[in-house]
Amino acid sequence: MNAITLYRAGHWCYTRGIPIVPKLMHRLIFLIYNSSIPMSAEIGQGTTFGHGGMGVVLHSRCRIGSNVAIGQQVTIGGRSRLWGVPVVGDRCFIGAGAKILGPVRIGAESVVGANAVVLEDVPRRSVVAGVPARVIQRDIDITDYHDGAFPPGMAAGDNGPERKVPDGTTVEIIQEPERFELLKQEWNELLRNSTADCLFLTWEWLWTWWKNLAEGRKLFLITVRCGRELVAIAPFAVRSWTVVGLIPCRSLEFLGTGSVGSDYLDLIIRRGKEPDICRLLADFLAQERLMVMLTHLNRRSSLVAGLTAELQARGWGCSEAKINLCPLINLSGHSWESYLASLGPEHRYNFQRRLKNLAKQATVEFESVRSEEQRRVALANLITLHHQRWRDRGGSDGLHKQSLLAFHEELSRLALERGWLRLFVLLVDGQPAASLYGFRYHRTFYFYQSGFDPRYSKHSVGLVAMGLAIKSAIEEGADEYDLLHGHESYKFLWAREARELGRVELYPPYVGGLIRQRAVELDRATKRLAREAIPHAVADRLSSVRRAEI
Repeated sequence: MNAITLYRAGHWCYTRGIPIVPKLMHRLIFLIYNSSIPMSAEIGQGTTFGHGGMGVVLHSRCRIGSNVAIGQQVTIGGRSRLWGVPVVGDRCFIGAGAKILGPVRIGAESVVGANAVVLEDVPRRSVVAGVPARVIQRDIDITDYHDGAFPPGMAAGDNGPERKVPDGTTVEIIQEPERFELLKQEWNELLRNSTADCLFLTWEWLWTWWKNLAEGRKLFLITVRCGRELVAIAPFAVRSWTVVGLIPCRSLEFLGTGSVGSDYLDLIIRRGKEPDICRLLADFLAQERLMVMLTHLNRRSSLVAGLTAELQARGWGCSEAKINLCPLINLSGHSWESYLASLGPEHRYNFQRRLKNLAKQATVEFESVRSEEQRRVALANLITLHHQRWRDRGGSDGLHKQSLLAFHEELSRLALERGWLRLFVLLVDGQPAASLYGFRYHRTFYFYQSGFDPRYSKHSVGLVAMGLAIKSAIEEGADEYDLLHGHESYKFLWAREARELGRVELYPPYVGGLIRQRAVELDRATKRLAREAIPHAVADRLSSVRRAEI
């Protein structure tokens, strides 16, 4: 018996989603041969381990070709802070004690000398030796070192397991928050040159989310560079969870997912490189074998559509759904007067009457935050007014957790520094009656949250604040006023258009992926039936109790 025999049995089960056996084979190999050979590694047919595979250590994502001879005590593994791992071509000879580390490729029919440390690519039909390894001979005849036969149908020099990647392109995974923090300038420069550019994909929004709302997720940023230029970021995190309370799952999600209300989440890809990057990311995800659960996507223009098509072509299961709407106002070419004229006559009259009557009865001021001191006071007022507004309606999910409050405290400070913050206070006789919280990013105004004092509800101060905020957006040249997700009726009094938000779920093409897809669908259907069965009053009461506990 040889370690490769146990690996073949475990790998067969692993690729078919059969549990227990892969872990058992991995443990047996370790106990018998003192080796670590993950079942997820790819090892071609005809490959052998010297001395049964004693002391061999392989990375879980490494790929080894066919008819490779690997000596004892060999390590084929990763390097710190680099995602890439070795790819070994066909019919190579890896001498005892050799170390092949990081994103390197060993060309077909090459030889790695005993105890060599390989940190760079090795050309085909070459011999490398030393620490670090250097090419000492080229254009060799591999049969002088290794006489294994070629597998049927493969010509000499073929390098089956190597995947074509454009020259100079590197893919890296970032899992350290410190490195995420250092990406700030490159991140936003790339975002400005991507079709996905929006507030919710800025470094400021997602970094602040990570610090305050990650909730046990693990950072999993995928970056792609052409030379030194950053050309793509897949802003992912890994979440571990269980479906139907039984089946463990690990899925990739976008940073920004969850109760914070991030809309238009997406991949960030430099214009013109979308097809190539989607193919690269699909290749990467096909190796990782994680579920991909992406939500709050712009269904009209999300770059995720390209990734979805690539993974479906590789046999992945896919579930898509519309989940919400983002009402929006096209302000391009409008003055305040022309916009008012575009509203329904009843709503236009109601707004003008409310504002006029309020101004008759009190001194009305609509102030915008300009300084850090004003920001702190106005944000506190917003939170107070928001809770007052929702107190008699069972509470709100908008600003209900300390982690959310910490997020907005930090984000609003950063947004003020960047010139994005639009935090308004409607003062009636000097007292805060309503507040509106939004952002101006490029030429779009994003309405995020609001609140008002119920004592002024007869004056419809919330409606007045919304109208004055739209007027302010027009006056400073915004082309769009986005009311973000939610199909509340009041939004459509102001807006005539809406964007659809969607959800995409992708499942790896093996038994475990299929089981999880069916379990997620069952869990979702069960919850939907439960919501339909429980009276609305009871559901609202349960929600308010849950928020109070938080």
